[in-house]
Amino acid sequence: MKIYITTGKGYGQTALSAFDAALKDAGINNFNLIALSSIIPANSQIIYKKKLKFPDECFGHRLYLVKAEARSRESNKYLGAALGWYQIDDGRGVFVEHEQIGETEEAVISNLTEEVRKSLTDLCKFRKHPVSDKKMKIKINVTKVEDMAACTLVAAVYKYEGWEYTEKTQV
Repeated sequence: MKIYITTGKGYGQTALSAFDAALKDAGINNFNLIALSSIIPANSQIIYKKKLKFPDECFGHRLYLVKAEARSRESNKYLGAALGWYQIDDGRGVFVEHEQIGETEEAVISNLTEEVRKSLTDLCKFRKHPVSDKKMKIKINVTKVEDMAACTLVAAVYKYEGWEYTEKTQV
């Protein structure tokens, strides 16, 4: 299975519209998002792609993902979102999601990196997976809040699927 890591930043009059703008920046704004807990199935390949592209007919479909997102209206703060992941040899693994709001970009990145490392270490130990710092992966996205609400996100997109309607399921 291919799982795509994507990132987005957005700005708007409200934190919600900034979130939608960040989803658009990542290419995933026209979906109904279905949050997954963080388990990576066996034989999975993680691929980074700045912006995902989907056909127009996918509008309103379900999109299965793990995401980290930070939103704020507080000027001069830095927002950070991070996804970390760890996979064992057969491709199984875990994602961890962390968000941070801070005074400097460097502090946000440092704190996110440390939190992801600690979480991945714990989740691997809970599953009796060997832990190696070299196998830990992380994607961090940071933005600064200035004159309007801002949002930053990192998402791991598993798949999308449409809706099936039958007489029994229609309202």
